Amino acid sequence: MRRDMKTRRVLDGFEAYGWETPTREIAAEVGLKPQQVVRLDTNTSQYQPVAAMRKLASVLREIRVNDYPDTSYHGLAEGLSRYIGKGLERIVVTNGADEGLDIVAKVFIDQDDEVVIPTPTYSMYRIGAQLMGAKVKQIPRRADFGLDVEKVLEAVGPRTKVIYLCNPNNPTGNFSPVADVERIAKESGAAVVVDEAYFEMCGKTAIDLTDRYENIIVCRSMSKAFSMAGVRVGYLVAKEETVAQLSKVRPPNSLSVLSVILGGAGLANLGEMRKNVRATVRERQSLFKRLTEMNESLTPFPSEANFILFKLRHARAGDVHRRLMERGLVLRNLSHVRGVENCLRTTVGTPQTNRRLLAELKRALEN
Repeated sequence: MRRDMKTRRVLDGFEAYGWETPTREIAAEVGLKPQQVVRLDTNTSQYQPVAAMRKLASVLREIRVNDYPDTSYHGLAEGLSRYIGKGLERIVVTNGADEGLDIVAKVFIDQDDEVVIPTPTYSMYRIGAQLMGAKVKQIPRRADFGLDVEKVLEAVGPRTKVIYLCNPNNPTGNFSPVADVERIAKESGAAVVVDEAYFEMCGKTAIDLTDRYENIIVCRSMSKAFSMAGVRVGYLVAKEETVAQLSKVRPPNSLSVLSVILGGAGLANLGEMRKNVRATVRERQSLFKRLTEMNESLTPFPSEANFILFKLRHARAGDVHRRLMERGLVLRNLSHVRGVENCLRTTVGTPQTNRRLLAELKRALEN
């Protein structure tokens, strides 16, 4: 006799993450070859981590993929410790920033607890909290996308366990003052997760607050500035007492031996990363200026990340998104997201890619 599977009640009507459509499917849909499609919807680096790839190639025959990596990831953690200037006891190595967010949710959130999330922002904060059974309070950002600190604090109640702050914020690109982060942590008493996936693009950080506040946890990634989105290396930084709790739920072998080697090699070649970041920032400034000159058609928003959000003034974002995709350029369509209606977001590409984007965008707006 067939019996229906009994899944968790939280999945009834659950809004899952909006997965990016695979490149091969986009290409087939618009009649292009996969290599003709340029992804500007994922905020990944347009540069390869050449030095790290050379390091991997040089040791490839020696890698014992039949063994687990050192479950402490000690060598990688040492490199991270030198990079951020915090002790090993202050770091939790994770499989990308997403695993870090998952660990935080498992440590702090019980059924029927509450979390506070300024929106619009990265949807995985909501998803991770809801999967733990939490009620999510979404607090709209101000018109300039800045944190409405007063409303965030007003939303905090006795069952509030976590407040998620993306800084710089995705998808808006703006940075919130560290003083705002500190005030929220001090006055809320909740765990404040500061997602700094795009830290290197702006150079501003709340990481030193973790020296003084047990309830501040900085979450970072090597996906963006280090050009390693496919490698999956992230890390959490907090006070030692907080790290002890986070480490209780960290999986023992979530990073591969290849991830450990590539992550370590990236940290050993910071000059390459910083060179690529400088190039990205220059292009961000140039692209923003050129988009601003199209002010009759769109409004770009200032960004301190590696992407730019812009609002279409007359055309429908969905139509422009489709026209660009037919020309092989895939942007992120955010027109369905509250707070960024009729907006598109583009990753900052290379000079050549950005020139192509601007030209194709003008054509798409003329249709």
